[in-house]
Parts: sequence; structure tokens; C-alpha cells
Amino acid sequence: MGGIETWRDALEFILMGAGSIQITTAVMQYGYRIVDELKAGLNYYLQQMGIKSVKDIIGAGLDSVSDTTDVLERDTVLFPVFDTEKCNGCGRCVISCNDGGHQAIKFDDRIPKLDGKKCVGCHLCALVCPNGAIHPGSKRISRPAEKK
Repeated sequence: MGGIETWRDALEFILMGAGSIQITTAVMQYGYRIVDELKAGLNYYLQQMGIKSVKDIIGAGLDSVSDTTDVLERDTVLFPVFDTEKCNGCGRCVISCNDGGHQAIKFDDRIPKLDGKKCVGCHLCALVCPNGAIHPGSKRISRPAEKK
């Protein structure tokens, strides 16, 4: 869904136009009390800002969103690097890459191996690594421009 864990996370979704908020992983991680904490924090924020209802701010942040098509450089990829000394072989990097749609990481004897032809440089693997065993490499790989 998007990783909503706090009222601030929920607020960001609402400001970008969400009319409802879905929380799943955070409930599994922190229990149902997180829903009450989220509601309390969001209600306090609205009160402090003088806003009567969540409905009044749905989509209010859309003016600050810009089109990045011409701004983002997409011709190179910064591959992740795996620190095998820190890696505990948990497989979170493999699972996240597989579920994220790239299937660029495979296990070889519980050691992650990267398929550079499939990697898009999103670094989701580094975000989910509990040991900090994955970090951006220092070499950018140029990709040929896609044919239109």
C-alpha cells in the first residue's frame, strides 16, 4: 500500500488526494493500537491548524507536485553492493526484489547475487535489509536509450 505508520504518513496521502487510508503491515508490526494513535495525531494536527474536517484537505498538496519527466536522469543505474560480512542470509532483499517486480537478486548458498541486466537501481533491497549490508555502489552503469 505505501507504508503508512504514523499520522504524518496518512496526512501525506490525504494531501495527495487519498479519500481513505489503508494500514496493514503497521498493524501487523505494532498492533491495532496504531489506528487509535494515527487518528489522535491527525485530529490534533487538524485542530492545531484550524481545519474542521479531513475532507477539507483531501488533495490540498497536489499543487506542489511537479512533473519530473525532464528533470530525472534515467540513463544510468547505480547498482547495490552486498556486504557479505554483514549479511545474515535472511532473504529480505530477494523477496522485496522479486515482489517489487524486478527479480534482479537471487540467492547462491544464502548469499545475494545481483543480475545487473534486471536491476533498475531502486535500492529497495537496501531499505529492507535489517543489517545494513546493502549500500549503493560507486560506479554508475550507462544504459542504452530505450527505443520508442
